[in-house]
Amino acid sequence: MMGASVLPAILVFILIFMESQITALIVSKKERMLVKGTGFHVDLLIIVLVGGISAFFWPGILEVKEQRVTGFLVAVFVGLSIVFGEALRQIPLAVLFGIFLYMGVMSLNGIQLTERLQLLLMPPKYHPESSYVQKVRTLRMHLFTIVQGVCLSILGGVMATAAALAFPFVLLLTIPVRMLLLPWIFTQQELQTVSV
Repeated sequence: MMGASVLPAILVFILIFMESQITALIVSKKERMLVKGTGFHVDLLIIVLVGGISAFFWPGILEVKEQRVTGFLVAVFVGLSIVFGEALRQIPLAVLFGIFLYMGVMSLNGIQLTERLQLLLMPPKYHPESSYVQKVRTLRMHLFTIVQGVCLSILGGVMATAAALAFPFVLLLTIPVRMLLLPWIFTQQELQTVSV
């Protein structure tokens, strides 16, 4: 029975690995002007050490002991929402949706894919002087953007269906697409320029 957990464990590992590495890459962008670099593998090292040590000394989880601070704070805020219920009801639902929409749109700033999606609708003479615009022909850049959009749509489609449990596996399949399929379509220089 223990062997049956290998496949889900691999999928969870892939998800944690991709999440921590993508987060580290986003945080350590040049625009952020960090003085010290990031330890790309420190998060994974800690997860592996804690998981490995726990697996050696304890055979399984018997119970979860919740620390009291989180539960207490949740109870306080729920209680405050009852006290301030009338004031909270005065906030229109559209305002809350607007805040979340604004945060979502602002988080897209600085992501090259969203910039290239905007370039699909813009005449080439108005393109900015970015390195990927100058070093890669416009049609090749748009083709790469479309391929990325298709991959992103597939990932979104998987998440929206009952196959969401297979998301880590489908996410892992984007690696062979990048490493094996795209070099047949694009030159190495084009790939290095547009897939930063």
